[in-house]
Order: sequence, then C-alpha cells, then structure tokens
Amino acid sequence: TYCDATIDDYEESVHVCHKGYISIFPFMTGLLPPDSPRLKAVLDLIADPEELWSDHGIRSLSQKDEFYGTDENYWRSPVWMNMNYLIVDNLLTVAKAAGPHQKQARNMYTQLRKNLVDTVYESWKETGFAWEQYNPETGAGQRTQHFTGWTSLVVKILGMPDLEGKGGHDEL
Repeated sequence: TYCDATIDDYEESVHVCHKGYISIFPFMTGLLPPDSPRLKAVLDLIADPEELWSDHGIRSLSQKDEFYGTDENYWRSPVWMNMNYLIVDNLLTVAKAAGPHQKQARNMYTQLRKNLVDTVYESWKETGFAWEQYNPETGAGQRTQHFTGWTSLVVKILGMPDLEGKGGHDEL
C-alpha cells in the first residue's frame, strides 16, 4: 500500500501505513494509469470486504486495522461520499480503458455505484436527511445531518453511465 509520511518524536521522517483512503489516494486522484503495475493490488485492496469494501461504500480505514472504529472514529471506519465519488469516478476511467484490469474495474464500478446510491437513498427514506458520513456496517447516516455538501455527489454518481443495464456497453 501507499503510506503516509510524518515526523516522529525524534524529528525523523517515518512512514505510517494504515490501509484506508490514504493508501489509495494515488488511485483516487487519477495518478495511477489503467496500465500501472500497482493498480491490481490497489483494486484488490478496495474490493476486499475484510479490508475496505462494504455493502454501503468504501470504508475510510481497513476493518483489519487496530484503530478501526476506535476512539473518536471520525476517520476510522465511516464511508465518506466525497472519497467514494473519487473512487467510483476512477473505477469508471479504468473500466473504459482496454487493459488487464478493465473487467475487475467494471464490476467494482457497477456494484459500488449501486451501493452508494442505495445507502444514501435508504438513509434519506428513513431519516429525511443527507448525512456527513455513513456507517459501513449498517449504512445509517451519522454525524452531521442536513449535510448536502459532498453527500450531494450522489447526484453525480447517479448521472454516471450504467455499465450493467441495457445499452451499458454503448456508453463506454
């Protein structure tokens, strides 16, 4: 995985490696091209339900991590729509490009897109609110309600091509 860099107590530069959004930022920001030799490992990490994948979106931290769901738990498990938008957008890019990861990216894109839309919609039906983040186990909205900031990216996700339905191939 990609790691974060920080300065320790002795003013030394060290890498901090926790699988989560930080370790897939190069993918999320489009810095890994569809033919990157590192892409398969990143896609596998994202798709692993024991790591980042959940039925409600991509977790902010691997559920295998020692800090998952601990303390304040702001970035230690929840699903964030802004980060998931970047992931689904880059999955679409890889799904459109001929290459060794096209099929995996297409399948992940299709399922993640559905999971995100369903999560926001079901929470909206239950509470009447768009939320700041979503629980990766239940899909329940949490933290700030009336959060139509980055959670409104679900509208852009809805507008992305349906690669599964009729005509999906034509939209590539």
